[in-house]
Parts: sequence; C-alpha cells; structure tokens
Amino acid sequence: MLKALICLCLILLPVISVVGEKEPPGRWKRIRNLDRDYFVNIAKFAVDEHNRHSKNKLEFIRILEGREQMDTGQRDYFQIGVRNSEDWAEIYEASVYDKEYKNAPILEFFRKIR
Repeated sequence: MLKALICLCLILLPVISVVGEKEPPGRWKRIRNLDRDYFVNIAKFAVDEHNRHSKNKLEFIRILEGREQMDTGQRDYFQIGVRNSEDWAEIYEASVYDKEYKNAPILEFFRKIR
C-alpha cells in the first residue's frame, strides 16, 4: 500500500507542477489581437513621439506584427505600417516600455525596416 502511494505521488507531482506553471516573466509573447485599443494607442504613441523628435511626419496606418514582454512593466515591440509625407507606405519597427506604476510609456526605439 505504501509503495503504491509513493508511486502515485511520483506520477502526479510532476503533472500538478506543470499544470499550475505560469508564463515566466521576461519571455516574449506574440500579440494575437493587434486591433485591441491598448496596442493601437501604444503604436500611435510611438509614431507621434517619432514625429515630435524628427523632421519626418509619418501617419499611422496599422500594426503589422507585435510581441509583448511582461516583467516589472510591459514592453511592446511592433512592426508598424505608416504613410510618409510623400504618401508612400513604409514599415517601421518600434519598442515601447510602459512601467506598471507609471502611466507614461517610453519610446525605446523607432527605426525604418523598409
């Protein structure tokens, strides 16, 4: 009886620990719903910040791809479709960091891909 109980514990313990395991902090996750208001607002913020600090005036079109990373805040990476002042579509990548206790996102980088 004792051997059976020990065997059962050895079988169930790893199963229980895997089921209760959460995503480790710091891992990048693909964003599935890119049209969610939060992500659209963060991507528009990135374009607006770029426009504020550069001579280029870009217009946000849409998010093409996105990933998020959770730790002490949220870091979002986007590939963003924009329209330049000559009405050409271009693709930029941006990273925005938003700390949990601050309500002010920070643009980490914004650069042209194509």
